[in-house]
Amino acid sequence: MDDEDLAALEERIGYRFKDRIHLRRALTHRSAAGVSAESNERMEFFGDSIVGFVVSELLLRRFPGRTEGELAKAKSYAVSEPSLAEAARELGIESCVQMSPGEAATGGRNRRSILADAFEALVAAVYLDSGIRASRLLVRRCLEPRLRDAAAADHYRDYKSALQERIQAKLRQAPIYRIAREQGREHEKTFTAEAMVADRVIGIGQGASKKEAEQAAASNALERLSEHFSEPALESEPGDGLRV
Repeated sequence: MDDEDLAALEERIGYRFKDRIHLRRALTHRSAAGVSAESNERMEFFGDSIVGFVVSELLLRRFPGRTEGELAKAKSYAVSEPSLAEAARELGIESCVQMSPGEAATGGRNRRSILADAFEALVAAVYLDSGIRASRLLVRRCLEPRLRDAAAADHYRDYKSALQERIQAKLRQAPIYRIAREQGREHEKTFTAEAMVADRVIGIGQGASKKEAEQAAASNALERLSEHFSEPALESEPGDGLRV
């Protein structure tokens, strides 16, 4: 791996190493290492702890009302092998991992376990180079969207289905959702979603992800329907739609 490849990866992760020996070690699979200590296995071991710590911290800060069980489910999803492997692919790590020709020939660059380990080793490399602040930023950038989706899906999983059942029972059609607005900086956006039936907005909600915003809109629609409509009102003519 030459310096140009390393510089390109640094650009993608948004961090420039003071000492690239950490980065090179993080990207060295055991099949390409001369001895075990030169591979990324020890760094992966350390990075696993850092990722778990930062994810737990993010969950506690972002979801103060969630139970321990709900937080544990969201964390389990975010730090799972498929999630970390996907984060590695988004950063283009697979093209940078050093491995033996035999490992590469058998699909090593696409193997989830190798990619997930490389991501954790990369987080450790950033920590060793600059400390917890820089490694926290990397984990947050790569994993926070998955945390939002996991937590939102777990907490709000009944709202959209409940709204669909109610609307279909009365109007024989399903509500649709659209994202009306996005606000905030990249990785810290707030989305506004609208739940619609017959081209009418029946619910509005906000969230830190599109899925969360849609579920909040469904929850809002259920509340507004309960407050403003009797059951006969839901049986309006198709041309009238629903108005709130």
